Amino acid sequence: MRIADADTRARIIADLRALADDLDARPAVPVPEIAELAVTYFPSGTDSEQIVEVDRAAELLGTVARWWGEHYVAELRIGAAAYRAVAIPDLHKRRHEALMSYRDNVIP
Repeated sequence: MRIADADTRARIIADLRALADDLDARPAVPVPEIAELAVTYFPSGTDSEQIVEVDRAAELLGTVARWWGEHYVAELRIGAAAYRAVAIPDLHKRRHEALMSYRDNVIP
């Protein structure tokens, strides 16, 4: 995944603020009791490069990266909102792709 340039980054952050402001200005719009807003960054590169990038993001966020199942994650959570950097090792991506290759053959 490519990292946003400064203009794109500023636009995304402004859009998040605008969404919050818009919802705040429209109290009749239903908002679920349990909700989550997440900005998720999936670094590209080899498994090692992705892990280094997640560790770098963790340091910048002031948190510690850890394994969540098959994903290596750094997360900063503020209430129902979160920023995550996630590395998914190639082996786990390939396993998922293999599993999903059957999806058209399984009819519930």
